[in-house]
Amino acid sequence: MKTNLRDRLYTTEAIVLSRLDYGEADRILTVFTPGMGKLGIIAKGARRQKSRSGPQLDYFTRVTLHLARGRDLDVVTGAETIDAHGHLRDALVAYGHASYFAELVRTLTQEREENRRVYELLAKSLALLDEGIDPWPVARHFELVLLAALGYRPELYECVQCHQALEAVANAYSPIQGGVLCPRCRSTDPSALALSVNAQKYLRVLDRNGLAAAVRLRPSERERMEVEQTLKQHFRIVAERDFTSLAVLQHLLDLPAASPAQPDIAFPSA
Repeated sequence: MKTNLRDRLYTTEAIVLSRLDYGEADRILTVFTPGMGKLGIIAKGARRQKSRSGPQLDYFTRVTLHLARGRDLDVVTGAETIDAHGHLRDALVAYGHASYFAELVRTLTQEREENRRVYELLAKSLALLDEGIDPWPVARHFELVLLAALGYRPELYECVQCHQALEAVANAYSPIQGGVLCPRCRSTDPSALALSVNAQKYLRVLDRNGLAAAVRLRPSERERMEVEQTLKQHFRIVAERDFTSLAVLQHLLDLPAASPAQPDIAFPSA
């Protein structure tokens, strides 16, 4: 039985996570939507100079998409920009963190699995980067909330081994066990990461009070490293792989500023 054309057409809001040139003029895109989660779609003719939809489908753009259901990939029939996040293109650190957020969402979510909390988190976090908010606390908040939204929330309040309430002392974080270990249980994971009192407080403020409260805190460089490594290793265990966007960003930041032979390094996009 043939499907009515009207039944094949639909409209959704979306954020562009990645894109890949295909054929002579097309692009295959991965987008994240509020109602259908991650989608693979194709924008036919998007690379042509006169394409109407092509300019609306840049990295990290928040758009309204008009789509037609296809056999393998749904087809873009139109697109209107909601927020282009244009300032990201002029700020390397913000752009690198946007790439990291897209990499996490692209890797850790399933096709056509609705998660409005992830969509709202991604949309808000990209907007904050675009506004020039310090990417470091935005990234740590994004990581912690994303883990919770996907069912991998770390245990920050009681020991994951003995289940006793944690005391205000230096503890350790076990990515393998998914949370903090008290000094008595530290030996159950020799690879657990040292976690100072202030680093634990920072994570708890993020978890309980959100980003607005966390940006008022001023963790030391050592405490920032502890928090960052804790969440990085947690994601590594969850995904069974490393995420490379922030490593690429650090490499670019370490390059000589005036080097004429600076290599063309791209953030992960597929």
